[in-house]
Amino acid sequence: MKKIIIALTLLFSFNLHGQKEIVLRISHALNGNAFAYNQNFTINGVTNYFTRLQYYLSGISVHHDGGQITPLNNVYVLASGHIKSYYLGNYAFNQVESISFDLGVDQAANAGNTVNYPSHHPLGPQSPPMDWGWPSGYFFVVSNGFTDSNNDGNPNASFSLQALGNQMLTSIDPIIVTPSTSNDTIFIDLVANADKFLHGLDLDAIGVDHSSSPSNLAMCNNAINMNVFEAGFINTSIENEASMNFVHVDYTLPFAPTFNYHFNSTNQINLDIYGIDGKHIIHQSNLPHEGSYFPLKEFSSGIYILSLSNGKDKITKKYTVTQ
Repeated sequence: MKKIIIALTLLFSFNLHGQKEIVLRISHALNGNAFAYNQNFTINGVTNYFTRLQYYLSGISVHHDGGQITPLNNVYVLASGHIKSYYLGNYAFNQVESISFDLGVDQAANAGNTVNYPSHHPLGPQSPPMDWGWPSGYFFVVSNGFTDSNNDGNPNASFSLQALGNQMLTSIDPIIVTPSTSNDTIFIDLVANADKFLHGLDLDAIGVDHSSSPSNLAMCNNAINMNVFEAGFINTSIENEASMNFVHVDYTLPFAPTFNYHFNSTNQINLDIYGIDGKHIIHQSNLPHEGSYFPLKEFSSGIYILSLSNGKDKITKKYTVTQ
């Protein structure tokens, strides 16, 4: 019996030691350049910019070690234009060759509800919302922004496409990748050409469309028809690192704005919110270096100051709350 226990312990230790952390890195791009909110880009000959970009990935499978395929069961990604890294789990992979996935949420999960998941889970409650309630289900892709309606080169008319419905699920064929490894982490690098989601769409005519419409279906299908996703990595030079730190205020909910932020350094973030009179209202520490922050505290109408710092760089942003 003692020998059996020792053998099982050694086997467990070997399997645990053989596992690696798998991280999907998505570099979002606009016209081939690094993604940024409020940054002009051209599609269909029209100038536009994004104020919000989010989408779900599900049905993820990793092809590895000479043709083996491992489905990552119950692994979901809620991707945002300003977030690059997504942890997929720990697996006994030595060499990753390709990755495949579905754009959207699988039918079983789409029949569920956000209340079945904790707030930090991709399928849990989100702010701004990533669902239309049930039975309608999750928004598979959300593209909000402004488009140039009068051909003066300045986007002036808002658009909001939010695709929902099982028919929106779009399968992405395996993408051959050249992963990088650091210690016990394998990074799978993809570029998401965000502008291509909107290929062929008359954004000015569409305006607001939160449904299972042909326009939203076309946006989802563009993921395969226009090769939104491809292998690659967009890197920024050391000289430009400071300029790549940013915070963007999402006013989808004007009474409770969401702060989308990114720092190139992976140092943890301290967040502070002040009233226009200098009164200290909120302090949060040890936040990740990129993400979204939604204040749970209810603010009255007025002007506030947001401060983000990682000990090296600091960003301050003035924003308004309208009740």
